[in-house]
Amino acid sequence: MSLNLFNYNNSLFSGFSSGSSGMSNLLGDYMSIRNGSYGKLLKAYYAKDTGEKKTAGAIRRENSLKKTQSDSEEVKQYKEAQSDASTLKSAASSIRSNSKLFEQVEKTTTDENGEEKTVMDYDRDKISSAVKAFVKAYNSAIDSAYDQGSSIVQKKAASMVSETASNKNMLARVGITIGKNNKLEVDDEKLKTANVSTLKTLFHGSGSYASNIERKASDMASMTEQLAKTAASSKSSYNRTGNYSSFATGGIYDGFF
Repeated sequence: MSLNLFNYNNSLFSGFSSGSSGMSNLLGDYMSIRNGSYGKLLKAYYAKDTGEKKTAGAIRRENSLKKTQSDSEEVKQYKEAQSDASTLKSAASSIRSNSKLFEQVEKTTTDENGEEKTVMDYDRDKISSAVKAFVKAYNSAIDSAYDQGSSIVQKKAASMVSETASNKNMLARVGITIGKNNKLEVDDEKLKTANVSTLKTLFHGSGSYASNIERKASDMASMTEQLAKTAASSKSSYNRTGNYSSFATGGIYDGFF
């Protein structure tokens, strides 16, 4: 036997006093949802000017997509910071661990009379190239760290800036100065003629300036990688069936439309 809930609702509450109108209205709303009139009102309300009809679920999915697109920019910034930090780590590791870079090698030179002779000297071009690669990577890492909004990443960048500032005088002796926005600037001529012992102190071995920057860059790379993963995993507001899942009521209302 079928039961007409709408008629049942009318007969049940027809004799109630006005104090019972709240419960009657609540069940009346429920009946509106059940018979589809509430859904029709929502569809009409959210319809486009062109006449295209949209359900409330479709509106929520569009809003979620907009948020996802916005969130993807955050993920992109984290990944860029991670990439730059990893590049700096590699550049610092390369110069820090390359002992041969600061050793003298045989070089053949020609004097003013055209006579060739072999001498022991440093490969200044290789040293200069390694140092400038480090500086370029350092500047990029500082830039990308401050371009995104994570305070903990910015603090890690500030730690590298502080490390650089503490070595300011020694860096200046080899042609490296701190310029605008805490970026490093290189004087090519001064770098190529710098004392190799000073360069070695700064850039080679454990405990050197390059070693400390390498460690901080490694921390930044790991941190931004995790932040990117966390941001990416928190974007979705819908489950695999397409139901809205940010709130407990989402699945309930999806069932009505």
